[in-house]
Amino acid sequence: MAEKIIMPQGGQDLKFGTVVRWLKKEGDSVKKGDLVCEVETEKAVFEVNAPRDGILIKIIKEDGEEAEILTAIGYVGDKGEKIDLNKSSGQEAKPTQVKPKAQVKDRFSKSSKKVKISPKARKIARENGIKLDDLVSSRVDGKITVEDVQSAISKEESARAPRKAQIANGKVIEIGRIQKTAARRLQQSWQQAPHIFVTVSVDMTEAAAFRKKYNQNQANAKFSFNDLVVKVAAAALKEFPQVNVSYIDEDTIMQWDDTHIGIATATEQGLLVPVLENAAALSLIEISKRTKEMAEAARSGKQLPSQPSRFTISNLGMYDVDHFTAIINPPESAILAVSSIRKMPWVDGEENVAVCEIMEITLSLDHRIGDGVLAANFINRIKKLLEHPNEL
Repeated sequence: MAEKIIMPQGGQDLKFGTVVRWLKKEGDSVKKGDLVCEVETEKAVFEVNAPRDGILIKIIKEDGEEAEILTAIGYVGDKGEKIDLNKSSGQEAKPTQVKPKAQVKDRFSKSSKKVKISPKARKIARENGIKLDDLVSSRVDGKITVEDVQSAISKEESARAPRKAQIANGKVIEIGRIQKTAARRLQQSWQQAPHIFVTVSVDMTEAAAFRKKYNQNQANAKFSFNDLVVKVAAAALKEFPQVNVSYIDEDTIMQWDDTHIGIATATEQGLLVPVLENAAALSLIEISKRTKEMAEAARSGKQLPSQPSRFTISNLGMYDVDHFTAIINPPESAILAVSSIRKMPWVDGEENVAVCEIMEITLSLDHRIGDGVLAANFINRIKKLLEHPNEL
């Protein structure tokens, strides 16, 4: 039976993706996992793999065409197999979600306004930051065309021209799509989610010795301090499910069973957050291997398809940072900011003074889902696990 090639999600608030190019053509044989095409969203370029062994029997969306997230862009099946597109059109794949405690309307993927627009016009509008709701059609049927989008672009450029002309001692830098997306989502988070911040100092001396001893016995696979933080955070989320949630509205909170961890990654295009799926079930070496793969893909402008993250870690430890706070990545409810490790005097429980390796971590928690006590208990569990890594 034929299986769909799906436009990957690629982000929690994205609605559409564009096929960049097909690397296979109809009739080609493919193996499960073979790279068949590349697609692009507002955030990055993604590689899409064949879902099964067989023949690429149908391409639904050609190069340059746009498709709704999680809908079919092609089919892999058996030689000679036919696809009834009319029959399958109403059975597109849906994102996997944990059932909410109450029936919840999906507020993250549906648009409030249906806009009639050609795929090419939509692509040009998205690339130039033109809002679909602001476009006006020149046609009787109301459909937005490429010419309508280009007209809107020209008007916006004309509006910006005086501003550019007034700058004598500087230059105007256009914001890229990835940076625009990050700015929009973080502004939304800061305005809508009341943040509470809790900071603790962690004695990483035992963690440093644990890491050194473990890595000495490994030929190639070695884990970093960040990998350890990811593992510990995932374990803490399992113990504190009330943090592993998304705020829906004043009546509903969605609690998740999985532990998908987002890892903030700096790229030339802007900040990306690749997602490590089910981190609690992975070993430190598995976490290390997958995070390296994700970081390489993100920095090359590509991102591996994944499920939405539930909790994000932002680590500036490699940038000589004493302390910082991070803005929650919606629709998550918490983010952990990790600072540099410093050698500092430390007084233990028996009032002995020693030079230890100290790291500050700060939890940002959405106050709508919990209070300071929850934040303190959760971050102190992370602290304890980091200070006693043998308990993992």
